[in-house]
Amino acid sequence: MGRLNALPLLALLSACAPLQATAPVLPYPGGFAEGGWVTGRFSVALPGAPLLLDADQQSLYAAYPYQLLIYRDGHWQSLPLPGTPRFLRASSGKVVVGLGEGVYTEEGFLPYPARDAAWGQEGLFWVGEKGLYRETTLLRPGAFSQVVALDTGVVALGQEAYFYPEGLLLPLPQVVRKAQAGACGVVALMEGWVYLVRPEGAKPVAEAQDFAAWGEAIYLTPGQRVVSCKEVVWP
Repeated sequence: MGRLNALPLLALLSACAPLQATAPVLPYPGGFAEGGWVTGRFSVALPGAPLLLDADQQSLYAAYPYQLLIYRDGHWQSLPLPGTPRFLRASSGKVVVGLGEGVYTEEGFLPYPARDAAWGQEGLFWVGEKGLYRETTLLRPGAFSQVVALDTGVVALGQEAYFYPEGLLLPLPQVVRKAQAGACGVVALMEGWVYLVRPEGAKPVAEAQDFAAWGEAIYLTPGQRVVSCKEVVWP
């Protein structure tokens, strides 16, 4: 991955970005981005509103059509993408971008038709039309749309949550639209509410249209609110 001459690239992307009356607000693990302005753990100006935004411990990732921008240690880097990204996962420390018929990683392109993917201790886990996979191996059939890597394994989520390798299958109140790992378990967005999902069950946290999890904090929109997962009381 090469270092960019940042100013020409940022200027080009800014020129290509459509004008918007109201800048969209995206939460990311550690803060918010309003249009191209990022606040929170990272304070940086992007060339325009990204399609997708994520972050790990040290880096901020912003996905655009045919381009992934990475902000690390005060410098910009770029990873060219062979298409328009459909999902972006970077929280585990290794980035993966979904492109419909395959996923793009820093190691190269992998021909997995993933709806979502995440790096775990045993390799790349992804969910597709038939269920949960590890690399080319189907681990569990099911209608999953999200997969989250945890220290102990992974969780695939859709209308239900499947915990691997424990083999636990947990029904959920609604279909999961988005999920990330937090300090208290899996944080999941379902029909206007953010839930905390653990083997004990699923509990509502707050109303929201979007969220991002970082440690105990959950960043919510609209309103750029921050709540703690510790507020959810388990028996």
